[in-house]
Amino acid sequence: MVAADSRNANLRGQLEDLFKAMLVVWAKETEAYSYVSGQPDESDKKVMVRRVSGEFGFRIHGSRPVVVSAIEPSTPAETSGLEVGDIVISVNKINVLDASHSDVVKLAHGGSDTLELEVARTSDVFSPGNVTKPVIHGTLLRLSSSSKNRGTWVPRHFVLKQDHCLYYYKTETDSQPVGAVHLASYSITRTPDSGCPHSFRLSKKGALSLHLAATSSDKLEQWINALSLATKPLEEPWLDEKTLKLPPTRIQQPECAGTLCTLVHHRGKAWRRRFCLLKNACLYFYSDINADCASGMACLQGYRVQSSASGAKRFAFELVPPEPSLKHFYFYTDTEMDKKRWLAALEYSIDRWIKVS
Repeated sequence: MVAADSRNANLRGQLEDLFKAMLVVWAKETEAYSYVSGQPDESDKKVMVRRVSGEFGFRIHGSRPVVVSAIEPSTPAETSGLEVGDIVISVNKINVLDASHSDVVKLAHGGSDTLELEVARTSDVFSPGNVTKPVIHGTLLRLSSSSKNRGTWVPRHFVLKQDHCLYYYKTETDSQPVGAVHLASYSITRTPDSGCPHSFRLSKKGALSLHLAATSSDKLEQWINALSLATKPLEEPWLDEKTLKLPPTRIQQPECAGTLCTLVHHRGKAWRRRFCLLKNACLYFYSDINADCASGMACLQGYRVQSSASGAKRFAFELVPPEPSLKHFYFYTDTEMDKKRWLAALEYSIDRWIKVS
């Protein structure tokens, strides 16, 4: 039994090394093609990121190569063209494909206040082309609450999706939303005295409000009708019943999926192995990948992700709730790479959401 476990661990390690090598080869092949042909490949791009208040506004995970795992909203990185999933090829013209995570961080913070990054984009390679049609989308004005633009109506591209979530982007061409809010139990109030025509407010007790305005009276009615349907309370808040009843293989565009060991009984330290799927900051649990439907789910809006030490569980991490009344989740993975993959996906998925508590 010990020998079998040792062989399995060795095989997993070899597969991880192979996957890393494939990423490096793919990135280097793209780099070589660009050099020989004189034409940049569609997946390659160079971005400039400036440091503001000591930070560039993005995070990386992994080593040899490092991958962009999260982009902070309202930072220079958000408007630079950098995307989550980008493989970093070079930093200030220094190749970092074979560099460790710590070396890349030192290089980035040890130079000037401007980073020139050459990256290989993976979002267009790995993202499926089948995208669910939104309920409604278009430009709305949003009343800014930031100290810099307080009281200013700023145009943003809004998309209401089938999952009752309202996403908003800086521009229509942006792929990463600036923020999102699940509309269950929100109320809609017209605000004719706001000083901006065709305005209304989305509000919910104990949650952040969104003060928006349409571009015409017709658009206002279209948005209010669509949003009113999305704000109707569900039987369970944050649940999408249709998604819960689907097998995991039928859920489109998950942000992360795989096997996790979850702590079921904290005092007794009882761990259970489950297939998990992450989408829109909601974690769905299945008995295995062939399950007909989810056995449960957790809404992670406002949660904080962090590594943890859980006895002999080397690759453990936890989800810390925004308030004590909510459940604290503990997990561990089989490998370090799996742990990094889940940490990056969870951080990105949760950070996209407006904190509503």
